[in-house]
Amino acid sequence: MNLYRVFPQPPAVFSLTDTDGISEVRSAYSPVGTDSVRAIMVTSPLGETLDSAGSSTALSLGADRRLLGIVREGSDAVIVGASTLRAEPVPLPRTTPLVVLTRSGDLHGHQLVSRGAAGERLVVATPQCNADRVRDALEGFTVELLDISEDIPAEALVGNIRSHLGADHLLVEGGRTTWEYLAPLTTELLIATAAPPLNSRQGIPPWWPVPERPWDMASLFTDDARMLYYRHVIPEGGAPSPAR
Repeated sequence: MNLYRVFPQPPAVFSLTDTDGISEVRSAYSPVGTDSVRAIMVTSPLGETLDSAGSSTALSLGADRRLLGIVREGSDAVIVGASTLRAEPVPLPRTTPLVVLTRSGDLHGHQLVSRGAAGERLVVATPQCNADRVRDALEGFTVELLDISEDIPAEALVGNIRSHLGADHLLVEGGRTTWEYLAPLTTELLIATAAPPLNSRQGIPPWWPVPERPWDMASLFTDDARMLYYRHVIPEGGAPSPAR
């Protein structure tokens, strides 16, 4: 499988089956700045992030899962909401901590997958009163609890995650409630779609909040399956203050 750079010029081809190609893609998708909050998602042309079964499985084609793995490796922590764990299989990243957000602590029915990698690390951010419920649902997993208040502001949550993990670059995998919650702090959008978006926002879903943010399209790639990969960043000086 190859990735093809459409923008910026000049065009280029990156192989996802050899070391040099993967290294070039990793460099092309390295985080901007010293702190970042990046949102990554796969959508339909209408900007929907769920298929008819309530997961992203049918929307995922081509190289998007491979690209997700590369972007995960370039992040200091991956953030996901509890609803995503119940909707579809979520593998623990091999080298990057996974942070699960849950106000209720209800993770029963999760589809979290361990691949037995030595670098796996699972953090659940939830009020301390949910500790027993979380450990019961995640029996068999080694869990770190990050105590948060039920109504914690997004900036405080990001600050707590950064402090707990020593993390500068955060990757938000969703679901939609989590993306919207952290949208005011998001500095980069990575969007994969199987067909040209049916709006003029260059891949940014119509439901994405704070549309007045000054997004710039930094790159556009495609692959052998004709998936489109948009990357939007906030230009220097337009980003929110990083939470610490």
